[in-house]
Amino acid sequence: MTVTEEAPESGLRGRKVLVTGASGFIGRRLAAALCAAGAEVTAIGRTRRSALPLQGLPLRFIQAGLGDAAGVAAAVAGQEVIFSLAYDVRAPAEVNLGGFDTLIRAAEAQGAARIVHASSVVVYDGWPDGTLTEASPMERPGGGPYRQAKIAQEQRLMSGTLPALILQPTIVWGPGSSLWTDGLAEALLAGAILVPQPEGLCQGVFVDDVVQACLRAAALPDPGRERFIINGAAPFAWSALLSGYAAILGRGEVRFRPAAELAPVATEGRGGGPGLAARVGAAGRALIGRDRFEALARHVRRRLRKGGEMRPDAHLFGLFTATGACPSDLAEARLGYRPAFGLAEGLAATAGHLRALARG
Repeated sequence: MTVTEEAPESGLRGRKVLVTGASGFIGRRLAAALCAAGAEVTAIGRTRRSALPLQGLPLRFIQAGLGDAAGVAAAVAGQEVIFSLAYDVRAPAEVNLGGFDTLIRAAEAQGAARIVHASSVVVYDGWPDGTLTEASPMERPGGGPYRQAKIAQEQRLMSGTLPALILQPTIVWGPGSSLWTDGLAEALLAGAILVPQPEGLCQGVFVDDVVQACLRAAALPDPGRERFIINGAAPFAWSALLSGYAAILGRGEVRFRPAAELAPVATEGRGGGPGLAARVGAAGRALIGRDRFEALARHVRRRLRKGGEMRPDAHLFGLFTATGACPSDLAEARLGYRPAFGLAEGLAATAGHLRALARG
Protein backbone atom coordinates (compact mmCIF):
# COMPACT_ATOMS: atom_id res chain seq x y z
CA MET A 1 0.00 0.00 0.00
CA THR A 2 1.27 3.49 -0.79
CA VAL A 3 0.42 6.78 0.86
CA THR A 4 -1.69 9.46 -0.77
CA GLU A 5 -0.44 12.81 -2.03
CA GLU A 6 -1.66 14.61 1.10
CA ALA A 7 0.73 16.72 3.18
CA PRO A 8 3.34 14.53 4.92
CA GLU A 9 2.50 15.95 8.35
CA SER A 10 -1.13 14.84 8.09
CA GLY A 11 -1.96 12.17 10.62
CA LEU A 12 0.75 13.24 13.08
CA ARG A 13 -1.41 15.57 15.18
CA GLY A 14 -1.62 14.28 18.73
CA ARG A 15 0.77 11.37 18.12
CA LYS A 16 3.47 10.80 20.70
CA VAL A 17 6.93 10.89 19.10
CA LEU A 18 10.50 10.73 20.38
CA VAL A 19 13.44 12.31 18.57
CA THR A 20 17.04 11.36 19.31
CA GLY A 21 19.66 13.71 17.88
CA ALA A 22 17.10 16.53 18.00
CA SER A 23 19.77 19.19 18.53
CA GLY A 24 21.62 18.22 15.36
CA PHE A 25 21.49 19.53 11.81
CA ILE A 26 18.53 17.42 10.65
CA GLY A 27 17.08 16.79 14.09
CA ARG A 28 16.31 20.38 15.00
CA ARG A 29 14.43 20.94 11.73
CA LEU A 30 12.54 17.68 12.19
CA ALA A 31 11.60 18.60 15.77
CA ALA A 32 10.27 21.97 14.58
CA ALA A 33 8.25 20.31 11.80
CA LEU A 34 6.78 17.76 14.20
CA CYS A 35 5.76 20.48 16.64
CA ALA A 36 4.17 22.45 13.80
CA ALA A 37 2.25 19.32 12.80
CA GLY A 38 0.77 19.07 16.29
CA ALA A 39 2.66 15.97 17.43
CA GLU A 40 3.48 15.49 21.12
CA VAL A 41 7.27 15.68 20.84
CA THR A 42 9.86 14.41 23.29
CA ALA A 43 13.55 15.05 22.65
CA ILE A 44 16.36 13.30 24.46
CA GLY A 45 19.88 14.72 24.80
CA ARG A 46 23.01 14.01 26.80
CA THR A 47 23.43 17.51 28.27
CA ARG A 48 21.31 20.57 28.99
CA ARG A 49 23.10 22.31 26.11
CA SER A 50 21.41 19.83 23.80
CA ALA A 51 18.16 21.64 24.55
CA LEU A 52 19.43 25.09 23.49
CA PRO A 53 18.76 24.69 19.72
CA LEU A 54 15.21 23.60 20.62
CA GLN A 55 14.31 26.64 22.71
CA GLY A 56 10.89 28.01 21.90
CA LEU A 57 9.52 24.70 20.61
CA PRO A 58 6.59 23.17 22.49
CA LEU A 59 8.26 19.89 23.38
CA ARG A 60 9.43 17.88 26.37
CA PHE A 61 13.18 17.50 26.84
CA ILE A 62 14.72 14.60 28.75
CA GLN A 63 18.37 14.87 29.73
CA ALA A 64 19.93 11.45 29.31
CA GLY A 65 22.56 9.84 27.15
CA LEU A 66 21.53 6.90 24.99
CA GLY A 67 23.73 4.69 27.15
CA ASP A 68 21.55 5.52 30.18
CA ALA A 69 19.11 2.61 30.15
CA ALA A 70 16.76 4.12 32.75
CA GLY A 71 16.68 7.52 31.03
CA VAL A 72 16.07 5.94 27.63
CA ALA A 73 13.29 3.74 29.00
CA ALA A 74 11.58 6.81 30.45
CA ALA A 75 11.86 8.63 27.12
CA VAL A 76 10.55 5.67 25.10
CA ALA A 77 7.56 4.97 27.37
CA GLY A 78 4.28 5.64 25.58
CA GLN A 79 5.83 6.70 22.27
CA GLU A 80 4.19 5.79 18.98
CA VAL A 81 7.07 6.80 16.69
CA ILE A 82 10.77 6.92 17.53
CA PHE A 83 12.96 8.99 15.21
CA SER A 84 16.50 7.66 15.54
CA LEU A 85 18.82 10.43 14.34
CA ALA A 86 21.55 10.49 16.99
CA TYR A 87 25.12 9.74 15.93
CA ASP A 88 28.15 11.38 17.54
CA VAL A 89 30.95 11.42 14.96
CA ARG A 90 33.40 12.46 17.71
CA ALA A 91 32.77 9.25 19.67
CA PRO A 92 33.97 5.73 18.81
CA ALA A 93 31.64 3.63 16.70
CA GLU A 94 31.24 1.20 19.60
CA VAL A 95 29.80 3.95 21.79
CA ASN A 96 27.28 4.92 19.13
CA LEU A 97 26.29 1.30 18.59
CA GLY A 98 25.91 0.71 22.32
CA GLY A 99 23.57 3.68 22.68
CA PHE A 100 21.58 2.62 19.64
CA ASP A 101 21.15 -0.90 21.01
CA THR A 102 19.93 0.52 24.34
CA LEU A 103 17.33 2.57 22.47
CA ILE A 104 16.08 -0.34 20.35
CA ARG A 105 15.96 -2.72 23.33
CA ALA A 106 13.82 -0.22 25.22
CA ALA A 107 11.52 0.20 22.22
CA GLU A 108 11.19 -3.55 21.73
CA ALA A 109 10.41 -4.03 25.42
CA GLN A 110 7.52 -1.59 25.05
CA GLY A 111 6.51 -3.17 21.73
CA ALA A 112 4.26 -0.38 20.47
CA ALA A 113 6.41 2.06 18.47
CA ARG A 114 7.69 2.17 14.93
CA ILE A 115 11.29 3.27 14.28
CA VAL A 116 12.18 5.87 11.67
CA HIS A 117 15.95 5.61 11.43
CA ALA A 118 18.38 7.95 9.69
CA SER A 119 21.07 5.85 8.03
CA SER A 120 23.11 6.84 4.97
CA VAL A 121 23.60 5.85 1.35
CA VAL A 122 27.27 5.19 2.19
CA VAL A 123 26.27 1.73 3.41
CA TYR A 124 26.17 0.45 -0.18
CA ASP A 125 29.23 -1.11 -1.77
CA GLY A 126 28.68 0.86 -4.98
CA TRP A 127 28.64 4.34 -3.44
CA PRO A 128 29.47 6.83 -4.92
CA ASP A 129 30.09 5.54 -8.46
CA GLY A 130 27.45 2.86 -8.89
CA THR A 131 23.78 2.96 -9.79
CA LEU A 132 22.16 2.08 -6.48
CA THR A 133 18.84 0.67 -5.35
CA GLU A 134 17.70 -0.59 -1.97
CA ALA A 135 18.65 -4.10 -3.16
CA SER A 136 22.29 -3.15 -3.80
CA PRO A 137 24.87 -5.08 -1.74
CA MET A 138 26.43 -3.72 1.44
CA GLU A 139 28.95 -6.47 2.08
CA ARG A 140 32.28 -4.83 1.26
CA PRO A 141 34.52 -4.49 4.32
CA GLY A 142 36.05 -1.15 5.17
CA GLY A 143 34.81 2.31 4.34
CA GLY A 144 35.54 3.57 7.84
CA PRO A 145 33.90 3.11 11.25
CA TYR A 146 30.91 5.34 10.38
CA ARG A 147 29.90 3.19 7.41
CA GLN A 148 30.31 -0.04 9.33
CA ALA A 149 28.31 1.33 12.27
CA LYS A 150 25.47 2.39 9.96
CA ILE A 151 25.43 -1.09 8.38
CA ALA A 152 25.29 -2.67 11.84
CA GLN A 153 22.40 -0.41 12.87
CA GLU A 154 20.46 -1.34 9.76
CA GLN A 155 21.05 -5.04 10.33
CA ARG A 156 19.85 -4.70 13.92
CA LEU A 157 16.60 -3.08 12.79
CA MET A 158 15.97 -5.46 9.89
CA SER A 159 16.32 -8.47 12.21
CA GLY A 160 14.27 -6.89 14.99
CA THR A 161 10.64 -7.12 15.99
CA LEU A 162 9.39 -3.57 15.39
CA PRO A 163 8.35 -1.83 12.18
CA ALA A 164 11.42 0.05 10.97
CA LEU A 165 11.60 2.61 8.17
CA ILE A 166 15.28 3.09 7.35
CA LEU A 167 16.02 6.29 5.43
CA GLN A 168 19.29 6.44 3.48
CA PRO A 169 19.94 10.06 2.49
CA THR A 170 22.60 10.97 -0.02
CA ILE A 171 24.61 14.18 0.58
CA VAL A 172 22.45 16.28 2.92
CA TRP A 173 23.05 20.00 2.53
CA GLY A 174 21.45 23.22 3.67
CA PRO A 175 21.66 25.67 6.60
CA GLY A 176 23.81 24.16 9.33
CA SER A 177 25.30 21.23 7.40
CA SER A 178 28.79 21.16 8.88
CA LEU A 179 30.26 19.22 5.95
CA TRP A 180 28.33 20.16 2.83
CA THR A 181 27.40 23.79 3.50
CA ASP A 182 29.26 25.40 6.39
CA GLY A 183 32.56 23.62 5.80
CA LEU A 184 32.58 24.37 2.07
CA ALA A 185 31.52 27.96 2.75
CA GLU A 186 34.42 28.39 5.18
CA ALA A 187 36.84 27.20 2.51
CA LEU A 188 35.40 29.71 0.04
CA LEU A 189 35.59 32.53 2.58
CA ALA A 190 39.25 31.67 3.08
CA GLY A 191 40.12 31.53 -0.62
CA ALA A 192 39.21 28.90 -3.20
CA ILE A 193 38.16 25.28 -3.68
CA LEU A 194 39.88 23.16 -6.31
CA VAL A 195 37.56 20.99 -8.40
CA PRO A 196 38.87 18.18 -10.61
CA GLN A 197 38.05 17.90 -14.28
CA PRO A 198 36.30 15.92 -15.57
CA GLU A 199 33.85 16.76 -12.82
CA GLY A 200 31.22 14.42 -11.41
CA LEU A 201 27.73 15.07 -10.10
CA CYS A 202 26.65 15.85 -6.55
CA GLN A 203 23.90 13.54 -5.36
CA GLY A 204 22.59 16.20 -3.01
CA VAL A 205 19.37 16.28 -1.04
CA PHE A 206 18.25 19.43 0.77
CA VAL A 207 17.71 19.01 4.51
CA ASP A 208 14.01 19.89 4.42
CA ASP A 209 13.39 17.11 1.89
CA VAL A 210 14.95 14.65 4.36
CA VAL A 211 12.55 16.00 7.00
CA GLN A 212 9.69 15.45 4.55
CA ALA A 213 10.78 11.82 4.13
CA CYS A 214 10.88 11.39 7.93
CA LEU A 215 7.33 12.71 8.28
CA ARG A 216 6.06 10.50 5.49
CA ALA A 217 7.71 7.43 7.01
CA ALA A 218 6.07 8.24 10.36
CA ALA A 219 2.64 8.36 8.71
CA LEU A 220 2.97 5.26 6.49
CA PRO A 221 -0.18 3.19 7.13
CA ASP A 222 1.32 -0.31 6.88
CA PRO A 223 4.99 -0.16 7.87
CA GLY A 224 7.25 -3.16 7.67
CA ARG A 225 11.03 -3.29 7.98
CA GLU A 226 12.09 -1.37 4.89
CA ARG A 227 14.88 0.73 3.39
CA PHE A 228 14.50 3.89 1.31
CA ILE A 229 17.15 5.87 -0.57
CA ILE A 230 16.40 9.58 -0.14
CA ASN A 231 17.85 11.82 -2.86
CA GLY A 232 17.13 15.28 -4.21
CA ALA A 233 15.12 16.35 -7.24
CA ALA A 234 18.09 15.96 -9.61
CA PRO A 235 21.88 15.70 -9.28
CA PHE A 236 23.91 18.82 -10.07
CA ALA A 237 27.52 19.70 -10.78
CA TRP A 238 29.63 20.25 -7.68
CA SER A 239 30.92 23.48 -9.22
CA ALA A 240 27.32 24.73 -9.52
CA LEU A 241 26.77 24.22 -5.80
CA LEU A 242 30.10 25.83 -4.87
CA SER A 243 29.63 28.75 -7.26
CA GLY A 244 26.17 29.27 -5.80
CA TYR A 245 27.65 29.44 -2.31
CA ALA A 246 30.37 31.87 -3.46
CA ALA A 247 27.84 34.17 -5.12
CA ILE A 248 25.82 34.39 -1.91
CA LEU A 249 28.91 34.85 0.27
CA GLY A 250 30.34 37.50 -2.06
CA ARG A 251 33.73 35.79 -1.73
CA GLY A 252 35.55 32.71 -2.85
CA GLU A 253 36.47 31.03 -6.11
CA VAL A 254 35.99 27.67 -7.75
CA ARG A 255 39.17 26.72 -9.59
CA PHE A 256 39.40 23.75 -11.93
CA ARG A 257 42.39 21.43 -12.21
CA PRO A 258 42.93 18.20 -14.17
CA ALA A 259 41.81 15.21 -12.13
CA ALA A 260 45.22 13.58 -12.54
CA GLU A 261 46.81 16.59 -10.85
CA LEU A 262 44.47 16.50 -7.85
CA ALA A 263 44.14 12.74 -7.36
CA PRO A 264 45.32 11.94 -3.81
CA VAL A 265 46.57 8.67 -2.38
CA ALA A 266 43.55 7.05 -0.71
CA THR A 267 44.02 5.77 2.83
CA GLU A 268 41.70 3.54 4.82
CA GLY A 269 40.46 4.63 8.23
CA ARG A 270 42.70 3.60 11.13
CA GLY A 271 40.03 2.42 13.52
CA GLY A 272 36.93 3.34 15.42
CA GLY A 273 38.33 5.96 17.80
CA PRO A 274 38.16 9.72 17.26
CA GLY A 275 41.36 11.56 16.39
CA LEU A 276 43.06 14.26 18.44
CA ALA A 277 41.28 17.10 16.64
CA ALA A 278 37.90 15.47 17.32
CA ARG A 279 38.73 15.00 21.00
CA VAL A 280 39.89 18.60 21.34
CA GLY A 281 36.74 19.77 19.58
CA ALA A 282 34.52 17.73 21.88
CA ALA A 283 36.27 19.14 24.94
CA GLY A 284 35.96 22.70 23.64
CA ARG A 285 32.26 22.30 22.94
CA ALA A 286 31.71 20.92 26.43
CA LEU A 287 33.59 23.82 28.06
CA ILE A 288 32.18 26.84 26.22
CA GLY A 289 29.22 25.47 24.28
CA ARG A 290 28.96 24.25 20.71
CA ASP A 291 27.98 27.52 19.03
CA ARG A 292 30.70 29.58 20.75
CA PHE A 293 33.35 26.94 20.11
CA GLU A 294 32.47 26.58 16.44
CA ALA A 295 32.43 30.36 15.94
CA LEU A 296 35.92 30.53 17.47
CA ALA A 297 37.10 27.62 15.31
CA ARG A 298 35.77 29.34 12.17
CA HIS A 299 37.64 32.53 13.06
CA VAL A 300 40.90 30.63 13.56
CA ARG A 301 40.50 28.63 10.34
CA ARG A 302 39.89 31.76 8.28
CA ARG A 303 43.01 33.44 9.62
CA LEU A 304 45.14 30.36 8.94
CA ARG A 305 43.81 29.71 5.44
CA LYS A 306 43.31 33.25 4.16
CA GLY A 307 44.08 33.36 0.45
CA GLY A 308 44.62 29.60 0.30
CA GLU A 309 43.19 26.84 -1.83
CA MET A 310 41.31 23.86 -0.48
CA ARG A 311 42.55 20.74 -2.23
CA PRO A 312 40.12 17.78 -1.99
CA ASP A 313 41.26 14.88 0.16
CA ALA A 314 40.70 11.28 -0.96
CA HIS A 315 37.11 11.20 0.24
CA LEU A 316 36.12 14.52 -1.32
CA PHE A 317 37.99 13.77 -4.55
CA GLY A 318 35.97 10.57 -4.90
CA LEU A 319 32.74 12.52 -4.51
CA PHE A 320 33.85 15.37 -6.80
CA THR A 321 34.48 12.87 -9.61
CA ALA A 322 31.64 10.40 -8.93
CA THR A 323 29.30 9.41 -11.75
CA GLY A 324 26.85 7.16 -9.91
CA ALA A 325 23.09 7.45 -9.51
CA CYS A 326 20.81 7.03 -6.47
CA PRO A 327 17.16 7.27 -7.53
CA SER A 328 14.50 7.60 -4.84
CA ASP A 329 11.98 5.55 -6.83
CA LEU A 330 10.96 3.31 -3.94
CA ALA A 331 10.51 6.25 -1.54
CA GLU A 332 8.37 7.95 -4.17
CA ALA A 333 6.19 4.90 -4.74
CA ARG A 334 5.90 3.72 -1.14
CA LEU A 335 6.05 6.94 0.89
CA GLY A 336 4.79 9.48 -1.61
CA TYR A 337 8.11 11.28 -1.28
CA ARG A 338 8.61 14.16 -3.74
CA PRO A 339 11.67 16.37 -3.23
CA ALA A 340 10.63 20.01 -3.20
CA PHE A 341 14.11 21.55 -3.40
CA GLY A 342 16.30 21.59 -6.46
CA LEU A 343 19.64 23.41 -6.47
CA ALA A 344 18.13 26.87 -7.04
CA GLU A 345 15.47 26.44 -4.35
CA GLY A 346 17.99 25.08 -1.87
CA LEU A 347 20.43 27.93 -2.46
CA ALA A 348 17.64 30.46 -1.95
CA ALA A 349 16.66 28.78 1.32
CA THR A 350 20.30 28.74 2.48
CA ALA A 351 21.17 32.33 1.51
CA GLY A 352 20.34 33.95 4.86
CA HIS A 353 22.39 31.38 6.75
CA LEU A 354 25.39 31.83 4.46
CA ARG A 355 25.28 35.63 4.72
CA ALA A 356 25.23 35.37 8.51
CA LEU A 357 28.19 32.97 8.31
CA ALA A 358 30.10 35.50 6.19
CA ARG A 359 29.45 38.25 8.73
CA GLY A 360 30.39 36.13 11.72
